[in-house]
Amino acid sequence: MGYSEMKCPHCGKMNREACNAWMYGSPIRVCKKCGGKYMDRRYREPAVQGFDQRTTDANLYKTVSIICGAVFILVLCWYRYTTINRGYYTNYQVAFLIMLPIALVGCLIQYFRIKSGAMAKANAKYLAQSEERLKDKQYVADLIANGYKVPEKYLDNGGNDG
Repeated sequence: MGYSEMKCPHCGKMNREACNAWMYGSPIRVCKKCGGKYMDRRYREPAVQGFDQRTTDANLYKTVSIICGAVFILVLCWYRYTTINRGYYTNYQVAFLIMLPIALVGCLIQYFRIKSGAMAKANAKYLAQSEERLKDKQYVADLIANGYKVPEKYLDNGGNDG
């Protein structure tokens, strides 16, 4: 869970709200101050736009984990060489020795979330929420008016009118 901020194009107020890591949800936002609707294209409507590849591709995280691990070993060797043989180390070496393990752990966590099915479960929840929003004919019309290519099955869905 994180936060998203965007300035309302109507009144200029910054709107801050909780969002999921992949920003799945309605791209149509409502300003908390003036009540005006605006588009925030950072949000993905899963039933319309699909899911970000990074939430379904375990091999991506496996590959990045291997690269991070290999680079970490190289930087560690470089650090050891410069400190033992040259008597110094650089800030870059220290930064890499801190950041690479963090990236490696993050990639491994995401890899295991995908492989275990936890990510698929989360995506199924986001898809169900998306399909629920698309039952609203006005919502579908607003998406189309803003250039979204809504799948045929949501165009005449028998949902409510408001």
